[in-house]
Amino acid sequence: MTTERKRGPGRPAKDLDPGMSLRAALGARMRELRKGRSLTLMELGELTGYSWQHLGAVERGTVAPSESVIVACDTALGAGGVLKGMFPGVIREQAHLRHSGEAARRSSPEAPDSEVDWGRLSACGKRASVLTSAVVDDIEMITMHQRRLYHELTSTQMLVPVDGHLGLLLSLLETPAPDRLRRRIASAAGEAAGFSAWIWFDLGDHFKMGHRYDTALNALGEAGDRGLRSYISAYRAVTADAAGRADEAVRHASTALDTADRSVTRVTKSWLHAVNATARAHAGDSRTALAELGQAHGALEQAGGERDEWMYDFDHERLLGYEGNCLLELGQYAQAARSFEHALRGAPATCVRRRAEISVDLAQARLGEGETTEAVRLAREAIAVFARRGSTSGMSRVRRLRDRMTEQRQDVAVRELDDFVRTWQE
Repeated sequence: MTTERKRGPGRPAKDLDPGMSLRAALGARMRELRKGRSLTLMELGELTGYSWQHLGAVERGTVAPSESVIVACDTALGAGGVLKGMFPGVIREQAHLRHSGEAARRSSPEAPDSEVDWGRLSACGKRASVLTSAVVDDIEMITMHQRRLYHELTSTQMLVPVDGHLGLLLSLLETPAPDRLRRRIASAAGEAAGFSAWIWFDLGDHFKMGHRYDTALNALGEAGDRGLRSYISAYRAVTADAAGRADEAVRHASTALDTADRSVTRVTKSWLHAVNATARAHAGDSRTALAELGQAHGALEQAGGERDEWMYDFDHERLLGYEGNCLLELGQYAQAARSFEHALRGAPATCVRRRAEISVDLAQARLGEGETTEAVRLAREAIAVFARRGSTSGMSRVRRLRDRMTEQRQDVAVRELDDFVRTWQE
């Protein structure tokens, strides 16, 4: 007999008779799947983004769930569409119950013909708005503006509005709309979920990052947007690479290139090759890494002014940053340093996070050249930026540099970095 782990506060679980209603049957099946996964309601809430109290009410059959709740639970529990398949029956059942209730009220001899149900009038405001192209145009602009703000605000400040925007987009997918508009909303939801995933990565929460990436790819699958799917897959490779999971990074980078096919511009294709090159270098495949770098340079040289609307401003200087990472991994420190210096000069002053990331990479190259003092100076500059922006991923970069200094017995440099970090903690 399976025993459930400690539950959160709330009502104790009770047995349901699945035959009493389709809604109750759905709740009972959901509970069965959750227990089969040895998950508590709180843990399921973390996986889906919904409150454990609401999920508990769904399991007890006391509330009718929305489609987004069931889709999220089906995915989190690995139900393979079982819960989603039961949901249409619940909708039909609820509609029948409402119709029966209204018919009974209309036929009641106690109610005068002229009676008006004023309480139902307020429900009109809960009906979904009609989506138009103009509305979707405005919604698509929000993510673009949020991406710009990312360079001005901390990740913690950005989290609530970005996840709120994502929630709006996911709710709009439940609103009836022409297929053309629905695909645009799904694309916007995929882009917003990918941006949310990056913020969670920057905050050091890889679990929620992974959940957001899954949400992004699911939405983009519905949108049929292969180009944006390749972009999101490539960023997933970048985060895996940063976490030291080289094989996973290679897999995501390869998927990104395969998905892109002919659906992206040469600028985006250049970036995809650069991401793959870096992942291959970290996986120890230097031959493929150099070949992919050559592909990246070739694609960028052939690119004109065309850009994918969701692609950031990738140019020669940014490509040099990826090139520097490959050379760094191959132990070619002087060449790597030159690439990073060019990349740093080309980075706009407003992109402080990117400049800080390049500075840490340059510090790694300088350390490899034996210029420890310069490496410490660059690291200190980066620490100041990452601390102001609340970037956990950035601090992880500096920590890896410090670990390398420790391996090289650079005790003075390590103490200097530690002392500098303490000044930010006081």
